[in-house]
Formats: sequence, structure tokens, C-alpha cells
Amino acid sequence: MRGLAARASILACLALLPALRLQAHPHVFISSRVTVDFHGGKLAKISMEWSFDELFSQMILADYDKDRKGSFSESEAAALKKGAFDNLRNYNYFLALFVDGRAIPLPFIQDFRPSVRDGKLVYAFTVPLNLSIETKSLELRITIYDDTYYVAFDKMSEADIAILGDDAIDAMVAIEKTRVKAEWPGQFMPDQIVISMKKK
Repeated sequence: MRGLAARASILACLALLPALRLQAHPHVFISSRVTVDFHGGKLAKISMEWSFDELFSQMILADYDKDRKGSFSESEAAALKKGAFDNLRNYNYFLALFVDGRAIPLPFIQDFRPSVRDGKLVYAFTVPLNLSIETKSLELRITIYDDTYYVAFDKMSEADIAILGDDAIDAMVAIEKTRVKAEWPGQFMPDQIVISMKKK
């Protein structure tokens, strides 16, 4: 049983063969929340929170919650990060980021914190950006998606996005159709978060 859970964890973290795209359909479902944090005249970071479906949550708990307490100790969280989460770097952590139309490489992910809420696995982590906002405005576009469609992300609304921070910056949030191009015919592409910002 443990071996089956381990294999499911690896698959769900996108250790998939490209051929699976031809018959792809979601096996894991995630709802997202995003916090955009301004500090010192910069877009300092974005924080992600993913809540997984119950079935996948139970598989991960079976594999990594060794003491069966329904939570992760420090050592269990470290094992989960190494055994599952770190692999997502190969897939850009399901994130596509654009600033003023220019794709930006994903920086090193920080502060990974797994937890369990109402029986569901939750991943929380931070994406440091440190983008200076000068006199002109900036536009950040965020698409959260799995291009194999093995993992499906729920549709987001503006209520799922929080803005923290700097009184010297005006920021507006919108949800628009993504500009990220599909990689294969018929691929589902989610909406895109658009953060427009400028100094007051």
C-alpha cells in the first residue's frame, strides 16, 4: 500500500512521460490562493497556497505522515519537500510569470510549509521577486497551470487574491484569459491573474 501511495505521489508531482499528454485528463485537483506583497517600493514576493483534493491528500498523508497525527512534523515536512515538492522545479512549480509582457525565470522558492486543513493537504510557499516599481507602471501576469493536464487548478476569482503592503503603491487585480500559449491541441488553459501597479 505504501509503495502504491509513493508512486501516486511521484506521478502527481508530474514525473510523467510526454506521451501521456495525448490522453491527459486531471487526476489531482487544486484550489489556489495568492498573496501579493509590496514592500519598500518593490513588488517583494508572491505567496502561494494550494489546497489539494481529498484523495490525493490521503495518499500524501499515508506516505509522509509517519506518526499518523494528521499533520507534519519538521522532519516529515522536510521529507515531503525532498520527496515530492522539489521535483516541481522541473515544471516551473506550475507557474508562468510575465512582467510587462516579458517572461521572467522563476527564482528559488522559499518557505515551503505543508499542512493539513479540514483533512486536505495544503502547500504554502513563497516566490521572491524584488521588482522595483519606478515612475512608470508595471504589470505582472501570473498563470497557474499544469501543461500535462494531470493536475487541474480550480478557476480563481479576485477574492482569491490578497494585496499586502506599501501605501506608496497603487495595485489593481483582474482575472483575464491567459496569454500563455497551449502546448498541445485541445489543452485547457486557465485564466490569468493580472496585477497592475504604479507609484502614487
